Amino acid sequence: MNKLIKTTAVSLVALSLGVSSLPTTTLPALAKTKAAKVLSTKKLKKTAYHAKGGYIYANKKLTKKAHKAFKYLKTTFYATKSAKLKKRNGKTATYYYVKNKRGNVKGWIWKGNLKKVNTKALARRKSDIKHVLAAVRSMSSDDQSYALEAFKDITTSNAYSSSGLPSAIQEITGYTTKDGQAILQATASFKGRFSSVTNAKLAAMSDQLAETIAASDDPNDDWDIREASSNLADTLADAVETLD
Repeated sequence: MNKLIKTTAVSLVALSLGVSSLPTTTLPALAKTKAAKVLSTKKLKKTAYHAKGGYIYANKKLTKKAHKAFKYLKTTFYATKSAKLKKRNGKTATYYYVKNKRGNVKGWIWKGNLKKVNTKALARRKSDIKHVLAAVRSMSSDDQSYALEAFKDITTSNAYSSSGLPSAIQEITGYTTKDGQAILQATASFKGRFSSVTNAKLAAMSDQLAETIAASDDPNDDWDIREASSNLADTLADAVETLD
């Protein structure tokens, strides 16, 4: 009996030692990102671009991603430098150093993920946004809120889309003389920008609204001003949506 107990104890010790002596498997260390090789760099004339996707890297060796470019599709970036790189896969590619106007989003992005911005068109969009915003701010203070709210989502990229200026223009309407004059002001800022038929229609509606304002018995609460300004606002919004 004692011999059996002793033998069992020895076996357990041996088994324990055997288990503890089994080779352990260690997780491989995470591989470090291999840097791209910089073949050449050069300065660029400051040029405006929109990102189409991809990543913006913190450095030109592409070892650290700084931003996901798809989050900034509506942002205008300015490229000032370029670098020709040999990437980790052995292929060569050109990357541009870009940053937004505020300078808080910047880095290196593949040239193929950028779309050049038409600077003349960009200037026109900025001007249109400025003029429509000025018209909104000339409205009665009680009637500005909806139009100003729409401006929170307006950028130069979506200025002429349904969620851009048209959405704000539709809100430039109200019962007061100020509201009527505001949509007349906005319409005048787009004079001659549309087809001959649309231009003529806007001109006729503007004249009608101006006459309604002049004939109003109550410049602070007039349903006719509300109707005429709303019709003009809707027509102008539809026209602006056709712009490029």
